[in-house]
Amino acid sequence: MKLKIMNEAEITPELDLEIKKALCRCFPADAEVFSRSRAWHGSVPAWSVIMIDGGHIAAHAGIIDRKIKAGETFLRVAGIQNVFVLPEYRGMGFCEKVMAAAMREAEKRDFDTGLLYCVPLLERVYAKCGWQLLPERMIIRIDENGNHVPLPDKNITMFFPLKMRDFPDGIINLQGNDW
Repeated sequence: MKLKIMNEAEITPELDLEIKKALCRCFPADAEVFSRSRAWHGSVPAWSVIMIDGGHIAAHAGIIDRKIKAGETFLRVAGIQNVFVLPEYRGMGFCEKVMAAAMREAEKRDFDTGLLYCVPLLERVYAKCGWQLLPERMIIRIDENGNHVPLPDKNITMFFPLKMRDFPDGIINLQGNDW
């Protein structure tokens, strides 16, 4: 197994295709989107963390570089997107390794905090990686039509403390679409 941190410019067309195929496999309901792009809602990762086994991807996380506003505080967040571990590699600790590497890199790159959205069923997976549930609050995104709309409430929001131990209070404005 080899863990790699790759800036977006280093992702070759072949690797991009392999990641998209894995995303389609892990998220079949979103296969139409992932067959075309890894940029969920147009948010392109700044870098990706990839676990490779025998030349093939076993696990992945994309990291978005975004400035957001929480209450009156501006933050630089490492937004986590497109996390997957292929079914044959689940239960081997790959998610923890990928997420730990992503947050170590975010700390090196001077981010304030990490931020992710997931279904409630995955809360315990990310909590094992040091992520904390953010209490429910209004989160505003800018949709594909440029409208400021609330984030759908089907997901929960979690943060990872880097420079700050507590996430600021107030409405969160993502200053763009969600990732």
